[in-house]
Amino acid sequence: MAYFIDFLFLALIYNTFFYKKWSKDSKKALISKTLMYVYVVMVFFVTLMPVTIPFSGTNNRFMETANFTPFRDLILNYDGALREIVLNVIMMIPFGIIYPLIKKKRLMKTVLMTLSFSLFIEISQLLNVWWNGLETRIFDVTDLITNTFGGLIGYLLLCVLRLLTLNKSKIE
Repeated sequence: MAYFIDFLFLALIYNTFFYKKWSKDSKKALISKTLMYVYVVMVFFVTLMPVTIPFSGTNNRFMETANFTPFRDLILNYDGALREIVLNVIMMIPFGIIYPLIKKKRLMKTVLMTLSFSLFIEISQLLNVWWNGLETRIFDVTDLITNTFGGLIGYLLLCVLRLLTLNKSKIE
């Protein structure tokens, strides 16, 4: 039920604030912006939902759940560490592709926005633990690194796709 309410709220936000504004743009722009919105919602689903509301006070030991050592889990050979790294990279590849298409931004701006998006997620997870939410959602500096790398890979893939389509149109 909590997920349903979260998705209903996100759909309401889309309809109220974004669809009306974006539908004035071209159909291509509407589709790409809507695709980015759906992508961001799905990332939030995987990383933040369900969103908790702090009714029972706060967890003053929330910083103990945070990991500030890059690749600590991999170094300590924790089960699933490599899987988490790969999934974090894959999760942000679409951001590195869609963001520069919508905003017409280059490499550095795309990488910085990927880092900012990832930092927002990680800080939200830390606050969620502070609010006595899900302690399985923790701040992890490795996630910042791997997510940002995923955005970089996405941007590079977009560059390759652009080159391939440019070369294809020159051949024809």
